[in-house]
Amino acid sequence: MPIEPALQLRDLTQSAFDELDEVVMRHAYAAQNKFGRLFDERIYENDLAKRLRAEGFDVHTQVPVKVSHESFEKTYFLDLIVNDMLYELKVVAALLPEHQAQALHYAMMNNIRRVKLINFRSSRVVGELLYNPISDAERHQPVFVTESFRPLTPGCERLVAQVRSFVADWGTHLSSRLYNEALVHHFGGEPECLLRVPVGEASDPLGTHLIQFHSQGHSFVVTSITREVRQHRGHLQCLLNNLGIETMQWINFNRSRIEFTTLTK
Repeated sequence: MPIEPALQLRDLTQSAFDELDEVVMRHAYAAQNKFGRLFDERIYENDLAKRLRAEGFDVHTQVPVKVSHESFEKTYFLDLIVNDMLYELKVVAALLPEHQAQALHYAMMNNIRRVKLINFRSSRVVGELLYNPISDAERHQPVFVTESFRPLTPGCERLVAQVRSFVADWGTHLSSRLYNEALVHHFGGEPECLLRVPVGEASDPLGTHLIQFHSQGHSFVVTSITREVRQHRGHLQCLLNNLGIETMQWINFNRSRIEFTTLTK
């Protein structure tokens, strides 16, 4: 299987979740009271797991989920699972959209509806419950948008084929970083695919910028922009105009829409 969780999780009923979460949060507060706000995440994770096991709960930490496609493999580790409920633990100044996106990424890989973030760095423990609105079946019904795509090289056509293949295996809505890492792997890995390109005039460059290449002179970028897509395209065009490369293929995972756009000077 292309996505292989070590544990098969089930969705809890609302009442079962409420009952469980009350105990988990009570022990999370107790953990912060004991250790304060400044320890590494793993200290709170282990303490919380120890407390919950003492109450008879089925607890697992650092649970692996393997994602693979042909020769590409990546393993994620889920912080804390208590009676099938997934908790992601943080020790940060404040919970940010990137933390929410990571937690939902994990929920989608496990095909569950709920995931909860718990932050121990804030003055008082903060819990944020997130809902995954997309089923596994829905994630495997993508829409490929290619009206603005031009296959300028065989590498361009291979780029689209690889993305289609990843999505057939993994579905949509996962982290764009995962799809990007898989593309880099299949186009020769970082030493061959990632190169620094001079910025500005060739005779007087301002510095260099790291760019991903699918073939010589032809770059690609992967994003998950869902708002202000047109503005982001303008910024990518500005990036291209100031680099010594010919084209840029932009792959944007806009929820269920995978948009392929060719940018040229």
